[in-house]
Amino acid sequence: MTSRTRRQLLRDASIAALGIGLAGPLAGCGDDTVSSTSTWWPTQSPGSAALDDLAKQISGGVLRPGDAGYGPTSLPANGRFRSIRPAAIARCNNAADVAAAVTWSADNGLAPTVRGGGHSYSGFSTSPDLILDVSSMNSVTVDMAAGTITTGGSALNGDILDFTTGGPVFLPGGTCRGVGVGGLALGGGIGYNAHWAGLTSDLMVASTIVTADGEVRTLSASEHDDLFWACRGGAGGNFGVNTQFTFALTDAPRDDISFYRFEWTGAERAAQVLATFDQMLVDAPAALNAVAMAEATSIDGGSPRDAISVMSRGQYIGPIEELGDLVAPLLAVDEPDSTTLKTLAFWDAQEGFASGASANHSWGDISRYAAQPIPASAVDELVDLLVECPHRSADANGSLWSLGWIGGDVIDKFDRTETAYVHRGMNTLWRPTTVWPNDANPSVGRDLNEWTAAMIGVLAPHTPPESYQNFPNRDIVDPLEEYYAENLDRLIDIKTDYDPTDLFTNPQGIPIRSG
Repeated sequence: MTSRTRRQLLRDASIAALGIGLAGPLAGCGDDTVSSTSTWWPTQSPGSAALDDLAKQISGGVLRPGDAGYGPTSLPANGRFRSIRPAAIARCNNAADVAAAVTWSADNGLAPTVRGGGHSYSGFSTSPDLILDVSSMNSVTVDMAAGTITTGGSALNGDILDFTTGGPVFLPGGTCRGVGVGGLALGGGIGYNAHWAGLTSDLMVASTIVTADGEVRTLSASEHDDLFWACRGGAGGNFGVNTQFTFALTDAPRDDISFYRFEWTGAERAAQVLATFDQMLVDAPAALNAVAMAEATSIDGGSPRDAISVMSRGQYIGPIEELGDLVAPLLAVDEPDSTTLKTLAFWDAQEGFASGASANHSWGDISRYAAQPIPASAVDELVDLLVECPHRSADANGSLWSLGWIGGDVIDKFDRTETAYVHRGMNTLWRPTTVWPNDANPSVGRDLNEWTAAMIGVLAPHTPPESYQNFPNRDIVDPLEEYYAENLDRLIDIKTDYDPTDLFTNPQGIPIRSG
């Protein structure tokens, strides 16, 4: 018989006392049960004494089901998990608010889940318990004398980009403006500048965190260095709520940089481009930061093999003549349908790479690191699966990305155990990606998720069992091993030290040590 911790028993009692009904399908919260047809909604009384007490302690107040603003605030960015709604939302404006909410959660047996940007790929920024909405904690300040940037725990990529654009320094971050720096940096932090300027987590020099005991702690290489190590790759939602970060800044290039984008169509060219790009990355200098992608598009009466869109793009921190030599193998594949090769101001390029907000939709990415180029025969198999993608409309489709940002001398100057981010010594990150509308038939999401599993099945024999923790996927059989590899044991020890009751938890959370 499965034993239950005191916190779990408290949680069940609190749910009953608050009148929160846990619908059967959502209790497990797995991919097959959390669907667009789920209709779970908390029913706790807005007059609950416990929530009234919490509201008195939180400067931003507490939102409950039925309150104005609860609906949109409760929705995660990934519509796939929109059926999971919290019992309440604590709107935290500062570390003191967070500490009060964490202590209240522990006292009432509910698991606090922090939400900044809300972009967890597997819905781990939502919960049927208490959401800590820290979106107001998005300040950004630069200390030029110290060469650092300090952000609130939920500053978004867009906030940081807006603050630094046009200036002499920047923070290498992600590509989506709406993603929070907390989730990004805690799990690594990749983007179009990582290959030459480093992971966001590698540039972290300090952080403030509220731990499970309600204490506000400052982390650095000299203060709580074990927890600081864990916060550079151990992912969010495991050790506490990070309310502030300080990062070392990078000098922005003063001279123009070089940019390319090539486009092709067709399955044969997709296989050739992806295989060529894979080989090109082996000797790519740090200054080259590039991706390649193939997408299954609408057939529209033609051949499924013809309806494959292919693209590679990137930036080179150097002259265009050198970039031309580096990307010559791609041009040798076949003449592109569209060719762009030009110089750009650095900040113009960054604005172009940053993707803005889009309509709320569902997605199901999964990833696999590759330490070396995979065989051409495996690339052919991947492209064949792309041709067979079960849905190929503009808003429901599958694509395959090779993210060539994640290796090279800059990222690999750290060894695999120097920070919690373990994935050093890699060539690229393969990323089968699916999207579909929230109102699609549930079979659409299931079909696409099965398709991504087949893609990983092709990649698995040729890649180490490692997956990016910032692209979590609930279908991974051994997620903790894939996210953290040889760093997992140390992460479990640190988790046990700072959160011995496992207050911060999710379906793929780092566990506490038993016994």
